[in-house]
Amino acid sequence: MKKQLLATLGLAALCMASYAATLMRVTQTDGSVVEYDVEKDSLVDFYEKTAPVDTTATDTTQISNHAYVDLGLPSGTLWATYNIGATKPEEFGDYFAWGETEPKEVYDWSTYKYAKASGAWNLDSLTKYNSGKIYEGTIDNLLTLLPEDDAATANWGSEWRMPTNEEQRELVEECQYQMTEVNGVYGAKFTGKNGNSVFFPAAGDRYGSDAYDVGDYGYSWSSSLYEKYESIARNLSFYEGGAYWDNYYRYDGFPVRAVLAKK
Repeated sequence: MKKQLLATLGLAALCMASYAATLMRVTQTDGSVVEYDVEKDSLVDFYEKTAPVDTTATDTTQISNHAYVDLGLPSGTLWATYNIGATKPEEFGDYFAWGETEPKEVYDWSTYKYAKASGAWNLDSLTKYNSGKIYEGTIDNLLTLLPEDDAATANWGSEWRMPTNEEQRELVEECQYQMTEVNGVYGAKFTGKNGNSVFFPAAGDRYGSDAYDVGDYGYSWSSSLYEKYESIARNLSFYEGGAYWDNYYRYDGFPVRAVLAKK
């Protein structure tokens, strides 16, 4: 209706120009009046106003209904544009203990899937991913999560997996890093040499039944165990001071960002 009214006004103004009228007067919905010089502004264009485009992650593609971006990394690794359990980059998504594939209410040794514990913070033995260097239990010498224990694979399908520690290192070393906001959410933006970028929200972590560091720090699990101390696994950490690879106890609840091998 607005387009038709403006078009009619425009035609009327053009017709009036033949009778020495040189202005087109448009009364807007708020009652204000705008005048245009018809002889000077001879082209009238109508267009639809669209919402701004989110350019946080550019040149994205989807597989299994989840988007990924090519950052031009040497390994060819493709990074998902949002966390497992989220639907867009700024959402925190779910929190997982390392080697678990579902979120839960409490994150400690007593609730950890692959531990036997005499209390919330007292680990007695490990039943999987254990070299026996420090803890008793099942000795398997596994250093990388198997697909059935990978939160990305379990939740998004066999094409996806959690990144290794080396792939997280590559993300930090090969991309430009900055802390910024996306739709009001603070987090880390990694921009590859090809100009494409990916955003990680500062979602903090889950420790016991509480949330910590939300809005200040971000964490994301890798699939790699810390080989020197089997109760600890490797992760990506970031905050205002920078991004780096780190190690935390396996029971901690961190978000997970999936990756793909280059297609």
